[in-house]
Amino acid sequence: MDESQKICISRLLYVHYEHADLHEWAIFAEAFGLVESKAQDDRIYYHGYGRDPIVYIASQSKPGEEPRFRGPGLLARTKEDFDKACKVTGASREDISDRPGGGQMVVLRDPNGFDVEILWDVKDKPVEAEEATRSHVNGQTAYNGAFVKQRTEFKRLKRGPAMVHKVGHFGYMTSNFEATCEWYKSMFNLEVVDTLSSPKDENITFGQFFRLNLGEEYVDHHTLLITREENGSHAHHSSFEVEDIDTQLLGHEWLKSKDYQLVWGVGRHIHGSQVFDYWRDCSDYVVEHYADGDLVNCNTPVSKGQMGKDGAIWGPGVPDFRPRSAINKQQIAIGA
Repeated sequence: MDESQKICISRLLYVHYEHADLHEWAIFAEAFGLVESKAQDDRIYYHGYGRDPIVYIASQSKPGEEPRFRGPGLLARTKEDFDKACKVTGASREDISDRPGGGQMVVLRDPNGFDVEILWDVKDKPVEAEEATRSHVNGQTAYNGAFVKQRTEFKRLKRGPAMVHKVGHFGYMTSNFEATCEWYKSMFNLEVVDTLSSPKDENITFGQFFRLNLGEEYVDHHTLLITREENGSHAHHSSFEVEDIDTQLLGHEWLKSKDYQLVWGVGRHIHGSQVFDYWRDCSDYVVEHYADGDLVNCNTPVSKGQMGKDGAIWGPGVPDFRPRSAINKQQIAIGA
């Protein structure tokens, strides 16, 4: 597809997951810092304190079927871009008038069967700026460095969840790596910003980070991560922005106090530079809090690294992000 035919996306709005137990999920969501905006019989919508009316959709999985990652919701940049999406082979329109923010939606299907929901005319919600600093008793204050000291009042914090601002990025692991990368690059205004080589062979690309291409406009370091997997396709993780590192660490302690499973963190990434903190939710999906991430644009050069070796500038080593069921199957096979 040539550049003029690509669907231009302005931002990632939300991610959509299925859960076997929505009640159990709702308890985790509250501890993670998501705010329920609307509940239906088989679906719950969540927002953060930013402008997006939805940042996470939790749906009830079908009886007898494994819960799955449904896919992302992407906001078209213009009506023309939305119309392009409607003309893609296999695209299907869905009525979302009863959702928070309303709007119009068309659903595409990526090479691995994940839904990619393209939206237009979604109404922003009011920004709740006070929620950004809920953890700060006196509001957000300056930091005192060794030489520059600006804060003269006490810094006081209170325990609780790290409130979510927005969803920043999502990722897949797939054995259909090349076709998946090509589909997203050819269908949308997504450009590679970083690549990761295999630790076994530097000539094999193990993962790619994709940023939105909005020209000179600065955007988050990446919106999409695709990594190579031996069998099938799974969600890698979805990542949610919080206000600052104090808030993030308070959220870490809050989730730890609720006995949820830490996956990776706290640390600082090399690719994207954000401070990260990954957890497994009640359905075995990996979700991340992040703070202080990089911004990039069309002038940012592509950087290269190696999977595992270049995961973090400080923090624990890179863990296994696969679902626990896949990890257990491999361990059983090795032990057989």
